[in-house]
Amino acid sequence: MTKNATGSMQEEKLSIVDQRRLDLSVNDCRVFVEALVNPRPVNDCLRDTVRRDREATGV
Repeated sequence: MTKNATGSMQEEKLSIVDQRRLDLSVNDCRVFVEALVNPRPVNDCLRDTVRRDREATGV
């Protein structure tokens, strides 16, 4: 690869990383952390979805 192509790839990678950043309000941060620390129980619909996905993918 040339220097120019490598630099371009690095810039593209940085651009993708920048787009994944979330700017959250204080309340949004609290809600996010609360969901990670105390997740809601898995419901039947999610269990069925996971089961079907595992059957379809063979996992």
